Order: sequence, then C-alpha cells, then structure tokens
Amino acid sequence: MLDIKKIGAALLAALALAGCGKNTENDGGQPDDTPFKLSVMSFNIRNSLVKGDTGDRLWSNRKESVRKMVQETAPDIIGMQEASTAQRKDLTAMLPDYALLEVPNTGTSKGGNTVILFNTKVLDNVACKSFYLSSTPNKPSVNGWNTETQYRTTIWGEFRHKGSGRTFFLADTHMPLYSTVEGNLARTKSAELNVGRMKEACDEDAPVFIVGDMNCSKPEAGIQPYLDWMSSARDKALASDDIPSFNNFGGSGNSRIDFIFYRNAIPNEFRTVNGGGYGVKYISDHYPIMAKFTIL
Repeated sequence: MLDIKKIGAALLAALALAGCGKNTENDGGQPDDTPFKLSVMSFNIRNSLVKGDTGDRLWSNRKESVRKMVQETAPDIIGMQEASTAQRKDLTAMLPDYALLEVPNTGTSKGGNTVILFNTKVLDNVACKSFYLSSTPNKPSVNGWNTETQYRTTIWGEFRHKGSGRTFFLADTHMPLYSTVEGNLARTKSAELNVGRMKEACDEDAPVFIVGDMNCSKPEAGIQPYLDWMSSARDKALASDDIPSFNNFGGSGNSRIDFIFYRNAIPNEFRTVNGGGYGVKYISDHYPIMAKFTIL
C-alpha cells in the first residue's frame, strides 16, 4: 500500500464488463494530478419485507426520513444493504441525482441485496460487477460455510471523478451472520473473497474502498482479511467517533458492525449519522456511517 503522504499514481481504465445497471457516459477528459475529495457512505437500510415491523419501523414511514438524510449528508457514493425491490424503486424516485447499480436477479429468490448509489453530478460509472459470497461466487449460491440459506452478494464498480478524471474502486458487501465457529469461518471466507476480487480488479496504487454490514466487530470474527490489506476509516480518520452503528431500533445488542475500509486515500473524517431531525427516531436498525477522504 502506498504511504498516504505520497502522491499516488492515478488509474484510468475503461473495463468492458457486464453490467449491474446502466453506465453513465463519461466526458472523455484526461485525468490530471489534482487531489480530489470523496465522501463515502455505508448504510443497511432495513429490508421493507421484514415481518413484524410496525409503526415507525415500516418503510412507508421511514423512506422520507432516508431521503432527508441522504440529501443533508450528500455522500458522493453509497454502499447500501438490504434494499428490496420496492425500496430500490423509491430510492431512484426520491434521489434523482443518484444512479443505482444492483446485482443481476435482485428481486428474485436468487438475487442479492447489495446496491451502490452514486451522485451522477460528481461521478461516472466506468465498470460494474458482482458475485456471491460462497465457494461458487460466479453463480447464485448460498455460502455453504454455515447454515444460512440467504443469498449474500458483493457488488463493486470502478468510478471516475468528473472533476479530475481520476478513478477509484468501491465494493459493497453484506457478510454472513451468526456468532459461531461456522459463522466466523463464513465471514472470514467472504472477506478473503472480497479482498481477492478487488486485488484482481485494480492496480496496487489504485484507491479502493470496501464498505458494508460485516455482521461482526472483531478481527478474529471475520474482518481480519480486510485489515491485512486495508485500513478502517473509523480507526484512522483524523476526526472520528465510536458510536455503535447497529442500533436495533433502540433495543439491546448495539455494536459497531458496519465498516468503511480503504487503501490509497487519506481519511479526514468518520461519522456515525445518528442525529435526529429526519422525522423518525431511527431511520433504520443501523445508523448510516460516512467517511470523507482526500485522494492524492
């Protein structure tokens, strides 16, 4: 990994990869050496199909608050987890400045629940791919390392910053559950897969981000492979907090299980977006987390 105090080499590659949604046309400009700012968010939105949710937990009562939060915080790019078909439709309508990339077959029993939203005024999408967190990642499949039957996915893309013409990579993931030996193994295998795929996709000097709901807070429970190659914005940002990202709608078991990992970038600020003023006390059972970076 490059020393963050050194100027990193810019990466410009137009990969002809099969899609996770429509690409935005780029302006054809050449990259320069100008540093640029990038704000990155990870947000488990709480699937609208969860049985038993009532009152302010219903998506119909949360969605306007989610819109307000995104417009107020104005992230350049969001890795989002658990968005149902109805939620993705609402997000697209509510946030016209953002384009949405999704895993093929999302909305079916064999789809994924990870999506990426990016501000089209700031970024272009150059390439997009996805895979399953399993031993057969190129086809719809459950992980097989523990007893989960849920399809879990990672979606990643290469993005071009319009102001500078420079590119970066971002992957959004939702790791397996359960605090068991098998659960820890499933998360570790998933993390190794995520890191391996991003290493294959980009140069050593490229800015890379892996964000998501990791369903664990301890390295030995599944996040060590990220830390071996990347850093945690929560831990390294010049300004940060230690607020639990999983709030459980005010219940017990609060923990810091959502992460923004990075390499070849300078983390200026990390923030858990837990403030009020959006219309409901909790916009999800997870708080969004957001980090602001400088790319040299």
